[in-house]
Amino acid sequence: MDAVGEDPQWPEPFPWIAGTSRGWTFRRVLERTEAMHRDAAARLRGMGWEDLARRAEQFAACVRFDLDEPQAARRLYAAAKELRGLSRPGLLFGKVLEGALSLGGADRGNLQLVNPATGSLVIVAEHGFGAEFLEYFAVVDDDRSACGRAAKRHAQTVIVDVTTDPGFAPHRAIAAASDFRAVQSTPVIDGAGRLIGVVSTHHRRPHYPLARDRQIMKRYGDLAGRAMAGCFAASADGRAGDRRSAAVKAFGSAARAHHHAAEAHERSIRIRVGDLAEHQRMAEFHRAAAEADRQRAQEIGGQIVGPAPCLLDEQAGP
Repeated sequence: MDAVGEDPQWPEPFPWIAGTSRGWTFRRVLERTEAMHRDAAARLRGMGWEDLARRAEQFAACVRFDLDEPQAARRLYAAAKELRGLSRPGLLFGKVLEGALSLGGADRGNLQLVNPATGSLVIVAEHGFGAEFLEYFAVVDDDRSACGRAAKRHAQTVIVDVTTDPGFAPHRAIAAASDFRAVQSTPVIDGAGRLIGVVSTHHRRPHYPLARDRQIMKRYGDLAGRAMAGCFAASADGRAGDRRSAAVKAFGSAARAHHHAAEAHERSIRIRVGDLAEHQRMAEFHRAAAEADRQRAQEIGGQIVGPAPCLLDEQAGP
């Protein structure tokens, strides 16, 4: 990666854990590296290069974390190592979520990608949820949920208890039905600082992660983002026809997801759960978005794609 402390690929990470002389020498090297990054940050800030200064400070913080929490850092880099060399997005998405669940100590969660055209989040990998949850959160474009807040603010979001969090109120019914009380959502960021998606972990009881665990997940979001960006770039080298076919499939999937979301909001209206006016607004939005995605798929593919409800006839996974 770009700096010591981001994703070191040493044959024996953190050898000072064993207390050897070699380990302590290596620790001093990292301490000097941290000091160099902090000195660079001060110099860059003095020259008015604030973005580069913040980047140098992030590198220094990564090294300091490795020095202070070697066992936790070992877990982080072990999870990140599993993402290397995966060229198929589907496999990579599942592995990213697997790492997040392991690091977060959770038995359920999901990974969402950002639709760059709309800014909405679409689930691409999940574990531990049923069809009702997946339909309800198939497409997220509000900032009431934890994932929506994380995406909008580009910052990690923790909801300790969804039953007492005011902003989460519209989604409490589905949380109860899906048996979770706490959510942690972390942005997945590429090397250029762009938002790729959000990875979330859920807990059955109220839960607030320790500062160490929140930091691990933040860094994992960065490492996962780099791996995903690299995978996307490799996929983009395919033939134009393959890209067109993939785009048609993606827009078709998005249309189905919007359709499912509209149905979920309409179901909430019928059973009178949550803010009915908000559900109505969201249902109308998703209906319109489904039609727009259907038309876009038709334009790209040069063929007729049935209206959104008909797309449900195809097998669609998250």
